[in-house]
Amino acid sequence: MKKFEVEIVGTTARTYFITAESAEKAEGIAWDEMEADWEIPSAWKQNSELSFIEEMEEGSENNNN
Repeated sequence: MKKFEVEIVGTTARTYFITAESAEKAEGIAWDEMEADWEIPSAWKQNSELSFIEEMEEGSENNNN
């Protein structure tokens, strides 16, 4: 029999709805919230990266369209 190393990678995302004065401040708050979340494994935190920041219209996080 041969021995193989097999790595399987899964990608997940977490979305945070942040109220802040600027996109830069919103990003900082989101990183802080992610770091404080005890349910997120440390390996996931270490490999996380920003996907996007988009300013939202008021109340749009409740709209599924």
